[in-house]
This record gives sequence, C-alpha cells and structure tokens, in this order.
Amino acid sequence: MWPIVRRFGLIALAIVALWLGSVLALNLTVYSPAGHVASYLRALESGDYEVAARHAGMPEVPAIVPLEGELQDARILGSATLQSGDILVQTEYLLGGQPESTFFVVQAREPVLLFFRTWAFDRPPLGRLELIVPGDDRVDVNGRQLLVSRLGVPAQTSVFVPGVYGASLETEWLAAPETFATLREVGERVQLRVPLEPTTQLVERTTAAVEDFLNGCVAQDVLQPVGCPFGVTIADRVVGAPQWTVLDYPDVSLELGVDRATWSLVGNSGVAEVTIQVQSLFDGSLEEVTELVPFTVLGVVRGTALDEPVLNLY
Repeated sequence: MWPIVRRFGLIALAIVALWLGSVLALNLTVYSPAGHVASYLRALESGDYEVAARHAGMPEVPAIVPLEGELQDARILGSATLQSGDILVQTEYLLGGQPESTFFVVQAREPVLLFFRTWAFDRPPLGRLELIVPGDDRVDVNGRQLLVSRLGVPAQTSVFVPGVYGASLETEWLAAPETFATLREVGERVQLRVPLEPTTQLVERTTAAVEDFLNGCVAQDVLQPVGCPFGVTIADRVVGAPQWTVLDYPDVSLELGVDRATWSLVGNSGVAEVTIQVQSLFDGSLEEVTELVPFTVLGVVRGTALDEPVLNLY
C-alpha cells in the first residue's frame, strides 16, 4: 500500500512542480511587463485596435486609428526597474519603413488567481494630433472625415502611439495633397497642417463669373459704367454713346483671406477699350477717340466650406 501512496505523492508533487513552472514561465513572458507591451504592439501591428485599446486601458478605440501596414517588426529590446518600482520597457520597430524606438512605462496591478501578475501602462500610450486646416472645417485623417470645429481649440484628437497619420481634403472647390505625421513617443503632440488650394473647378467658375460681370459692364453705354472697375473722363463734348470692349480679360487668382475662411480674388492685367465720338469745345470739330483702359478686379469668394461658393466683387 505504501508504494502506491508514495507513487501518487510523487505524481502530485510533479503536477504541482509543473504547474508552478508554468506559472513562473507565464509570469516571465505573457504576464511580464515586456509581454504586456508586446501584446499591445502586436495588436497595433495586426490592426486589431479593440485589443490594442484594451491593453492600453482605454474604454474605446480612438476616433482615428493608425495607417495599417506602417508598423512592422515590433520587438522588445529590454526593460529596467525605475526608482518608483515601475518598469521601463524599450521597444524597437519599423514605422513607415524607418527604424524607430519607443519607451513605455508599466505598473504592477492586482494578480489574477493570486499567482498571475498583471500590468498596465502608467498612462495610456497615446499622442495628440493637432489639425490645422486653413480655409475649411473638414479634414480627412486616415480615411475618416472630422470637423475641425468640434475638436476644441486648438483642434486636437488622441491617437495610438506609435502610428502614422495622414491628413488631406478633396472637395469640388478645395483640395490638398495628403500630408503625414509620425508619432513615436507617449504624450507626444504633432501638428499636422493641411495646405488647401482652390481647385481648377473653383478657378474656372470664378473666372467665368468675372467675365460675365465685365460683359455686363461693357454693355453700359456710359463713360463710367456703374459698379465697374474701369471708366474714362472726357473734357470735350461726347456725341452719341461710348462703345466699350474688353480686349484682355484679367488673369484671376485666389488666395486664402486673412480670416482663413474666405478666398481673396485678384484679377490683374485686364484691358478695356472705349471708342467715343467727341466734339471739341474749342472749334466744334468732331473726332473719334479710342482709349485703352487697364484695370484690376478685386473680390472675395465665400462659402467654399459649405460647397456653395459665392463671388462678391468690390
């Protein structure tokens, strides 16, 4: 009987030793500070942002997530214990094809089942993306459109670290190529400016409106067309009606106004021609006078942020 008891005792001890060894192994890998950070990075690398948010200690995924495929080959370089007792973990990875490194700080939490240690970041591994979009309230970041006015002052949104973030905007009237920002450090704040420019459609529409306006000006048979950028003064007597013609329509350009919401219009190099029959007050002789009148058109385009551009000329 005793041999049987001894045999079962040895089996029990072996099971306990195996279990303790498994606990030790898990605490040194999966349930280690480095393991916690590695799990977070693996989730980011695979695009599993719900898991990444859970490891980050966040209740939900940020509105903007990193560009997929930009984070690669993440690994742990080492760890060290700080004076506070927290653990500093150094990581290395490729971000946008470039080698980068980030330090994370993790803290011990209550163990699970009394044996398995758990860890958490001392603060969520996030950065701040500050968005500047002069000329519009909209911006597309990593495929999601945001309204800048709803992001506070300055306009910011929290994003995972590490990550690559691209901002752009393309509407019928305004467009900007995608610009990128890379966040590597926890708590880092990066400014991302979207340089909007008028589209060809907006310039063509504005130019057509200016030309229609000038055609209305030359249809006025007066020396000083009302509300128009050109006119002449004649000292002698005018016989009949002046005849206006636009020889050169102005070259229209649009630049962002000082209010960062409207677009200032400048039309340079315009030339009008007026033909007038004039009778001399000195000797009564008649003469046909032709005069070239250079002019510039100024105005402002409003409503591009609402996709309803309106041109007002000065």
